[in-house]
Amino acid sequence: MYDLELEKIEKRVEEKNYQSILIQMPEGMLDKPLQNIIDHLSKFVKIFTSGDPSYGVCDLAIDLAIKLECDMLVHFGHSEFGFQNKVKNARNSTIDVMLIPAYFIPDKAISFSSIKHKLAELGWKRVQLAATIQHLKSLEKLKLFLEKNGFDSVIHNTGQILGCHVQNLRGKTDSIDDSIDGLISIHAGFFHTHGVLLNSDKPLLQFDPYSEGILVYDSTDRKNLIQQRFTLLERAKKADQWGVLSSSKIGQFKQRLISQIENIMKNEGKAPIVVIAENINPQNMANFNWIDAWVVTACPRIALDDKIRYSKPVVTFREFLYLSKEITWEDLLEDGFF
Repeated sequence: MYDLELEKIEKRVEEKNYQSILIQMPEGMLDKPLQNIIDHLSKFVKIFTSGDPSYGVCDLAIDLAIKLECDMLVHFGHSEFGFQNKVKNARNSTIDVMLIPAYFIPDKAISFSSIKHKLAELGWKRVQLAATIQHLKSLEKLKLFLEKNGFDSVIHNTGQILGCHVQNLRGKTDSIDDSIDGLISIHAGFFHTHGVLLNSDKPLLQFDPYSEGILVYDSTDRKNLIQQRFTLLERAKKADQWGVLSSSKIGQFKQRLISQIENIMKNEGKAPIVVIAENINPQNMANFNWIDAWVVTACPRIALDDKIRYSKPVVTFREFLYLSKEITWEDLLEDGFF
């Protein structure tokens, strides 16, 4: 179901005479795709597999690859998107890094007919298209299909979105195109859905390329998510002792943001506690029960996806700027919550 580019990996291994490699994959690919990789590559190179879930290219398992004395880390499911410098620095260390996007290959041609019918039902004429990296190759096909059926569509940059980065929804003016009736995103699950809704005031049509099913999210869905964030921020306003959550992962340690938070709080007469962890989760954070609220400088999705499981409010960096009166509530609504 995915283009694993095994020949490309094999060629690099043979050219460099690599003896061992580390495979790192998203959680959803640690079954059949991983079996195919092992079956193909284990004939001529020793393979180690990272058992930890990979959350993105910000989470390259460089340290593990070096510890295992591997010649190369092969990271599946992501591209350099937004992390070019981090990947370059990783490659300049003692380990080679290869990124494989793992584009989705359907068993049969994807039918976009359901999208056409839904757009007619919704009355949308002009739409903007986006997708996660596995489904980027379907964007141009969808664009051609829509135009043949009388719909106008636009793709900003590559159209790629991440769970933590949806700036490609915004054009050169850094704002959502007012001329569109709605957004169409090709992805499965809700992880990317919530990211889009919190960073755009346009309705969203989500197309699942695996089932060819459709979900439509309107202003009510966005309003519900925003209300949840507002309620949490009201709790965070009462915090006396703040903690700053950072990660030691290669793309998630952001000293600039930490320093900015410290400077803002210093001006308010406060001193935050900076906590750095390899993996941030509610169980570990529960040990710091004397901290009233957290601001995340690692992945902003930490503040969103497990909010119910954290006993203390966890906010994104932009939400912290709002609480500190550096930006307004309108800024959050217009430019996004992370």
